[in-house]
Amino acid sequence: MRKSCPRCSGGVEQKTLGVISVEASPLRLTVVDMPAAGCAKNHTAPVDNDLIQELKRREAALPAGEEKGTLFKKFLCGCGKELAAKSERKQTFPLELAYAGHPGFKAAIEMPVYKCSGCGKEQLRSVKEAQKHTSHAIAELNDAAGFPHA
Repeated sequence: MRKSCPRCSGGVEQKTLGVISVEASPLRLTVVDMPAAGCAKNHTAPVDNDLIQELKRREAALPAGEEKGTLFKKFLCGCGKELAAKSERKQTFPLELAYAGHPGFKAAIEMPVYKCSGCGKEQLRSVKEAQKHTSHAIAELNDAAGFPHA
């Protein structure tokens, strides 16, 4: 836990942020009751700076195709067939997260899913693509939460 505010150096105590939802199209990231450090001047700061790494780690386990090609990208299912060019719908992937020494909180990543023309499996286009959008969503989340820029 932080001992002082990174903006004013005042003492901090743990608080929760409630619901914050941000979009880095096509990804939407929502966090609920995320712990933060807050000071008497109402400044907030993250209790841990590893949220982006944890979300990227979790995304690596989501069902996703494989990105192929450098200039003309294709997204292939594990069965070898190409994923549909357009998404038919978005899917929300709920996550339970916790920082050491702090209460758990919820997060949800909403992304378009693409249907395989061969086996019918719905999945993200690729983990790499999802992780790129997550990086942008975390920057938006930091701004929405009022966290200081490094």
